[in-house]
Amino acid sequence: MKNAFAVLLMTAAGLAAQASASTGASVPKATKKATTATSTTGAKPLTIPSDAVANADGTFSWTDKQGKKWTYVKTPFGIMRSEVTPAPATSASLSGVKAFDEGDKVRFEKQSPFGIVKWEKNKTEMTDEERALVTAQAAGQNAKQD
Repeated sequence: MKNAFAVLLMTAAGLAAQASASTGASVPKATKKATTATSTTGAKPLTIPSDAVANADGTFSWTDKQGKKWTYVKTPFGIMRSEVTPAPATSASLSGVKAFDEGDKVRFEKQSPFGIVKWEKNKTEMTDEERALVTAQAAGQNAKQD
C-alpha cells in the first residue's frame, strides 16, 4: 500500500514538472538597472544615536530635535525603536469600584466579566485617587445612615 502511494505521488510530481516545462513558464530575470535602483533606495539599518542614554534594563533613551522621546532596544533581529508615549490617566480605572474600610487596610471590589475581583491595600500605600474614593464612599455611607 505504501509503495503504491509513493509511486502515485512520484508520478504526479513528474507530470507537474513536465507540464510547467512544456508551457515555457519561467521567472523573468531582473535587469541590471532594476537591481541598482532597489539597492540605492533600500532603507538603511537602524542605529542607536551616539548621544542616547543607556538605561539599566539594556534599553537606550533618546530625544530627537522635534522633542519626541524614543527608546532603542537591541534585539537578535537588529535594533528596534519605539516612541515613548505618556501613560493614560488612571482615574477611569476606579470607576465601579467599591471600597470597604477594614482598620489598617482597605478592601476594594470591582465587578468584571469573570466575576467580582477583590484586592486589599494598606492605608499607607494608597494613592490619592483611592483615598478620595474611600472618603467619598464613607460620606455616602454616613448620609444613608442619617
